[in-house]
Amino acid sequence: MSKPLSQQEIDALLSVKDDEGGGGEGYDLNMLGGGSADDDDRIQPYNFKRPRLFSQEQMRVLTYVHESFARDLSVYLSAQLRTIVEISLTAVDQVLYSEYVMSSAAPSALYVVEAQELNHNVVFEIDPSLVIYTVEKLFGGPGEFMQSSREVSQIEQRIMSKVMERAFRELEQSWQQVNDLHLEEVAFESNAEFVQIIPGVEPALVATFEVWIYEQRSFLNICYPYIMLEKMLGRAGLKQYISSATSPAPPEERATFEDGLHDVEVELRAELGRSTLPLTELLALEAGDVIPLQRRTTEPMHVLIGNATKFKASVGKTGKYRALRILDVFETPAPPVLHDTDDA
Repeated sequence: MSKPLSQQEIDALLSVKDDEGGGGEGYDLNMLGGGSADDDDRIQPYNFKRPRLFSQEQMRVLTYVHESFARDLSVYLSAQLRTIVEISLTAVDQVLYSEYVMSSAAPSALYVVEAQELNHNVVFEIDPSLVIYTVEKLFGGPGEFMQSSREVSQIEQRIMSKVMERAFRELEQSWQQVNDLHLEEVAFESNAEFVQIIPGVEPALVATFEVWIYEQRSFLNICYPYIMLEKMLGRAGLKQYISSATSPAPPEERATFEDGLHDVEVELRAELGRSTLPLTELLALEAGDVIPLQRRTTEPMHVLIGNATKFKASVGKTGKYRALRILDVFETPAPPVLHDTDDA
């Protein structure tokens, strides 16, 4: 049974609490075994009620996919609008879908797109000012950004759908190394509260892009349901992405690489043999001394390319030059074979 505290001991504890700021927040980390206060800079908060659902490897894949999409879409829009359009990925964040809906200010331009094979919808959100600017430029106008947003008309929606169709194809191409994706537009809304692709408490991933046209800043967001990305970024998808760099090259590409390698110079050297000498004997060597090698004189020599043993050869002469005759080829690089000591 534990011993009850005396009044004096209770008063002492209360006085310590008051001295440390009333809430115990001022305790020294060293006293608690937590390291120095400088370690605070390296501490990152973690919300156990909302765990991180994407690993670092998956986040790298997501970043790569959307950076590639941003580059391709900026090239397409620059050509269509006849002006420089810069699109850059600014963030890839995990949020609750309700948080994304609350962050979207009406009126907006929301394209609901179905990922057909996955049976899930994706939301493309575009600044309505960018939509109206794009439509005006496509019809030959000077193109000016509105000072205040307004809803996109049905005619503007129909025209912009052609541009968005190309944007969907660019996103499919960016995802191709990870997972096949086929996107089709199914709806358009101006208020995110009317777009419920998943329940509000479900997690989602939002890729945020900055769009710069001259000095005018705009935005583009893509919202994915987590359950959809879980299917796409599963073990099979990541394996396909990682192994894509090591997949066999097409025959035409391989032939081009081989033609280029034909002109590359490599170091070729023949090894007479090997021997191990103490440093004292090495320092005492003089002209005329004989060094025993670990290879018999009747055995073929090894010919190396770089540090890899590639051929067997015999010693000879061609004209006034010493030469080697290749006798055999090692299919895989092999180390020199060592034998009993014999005079060279």
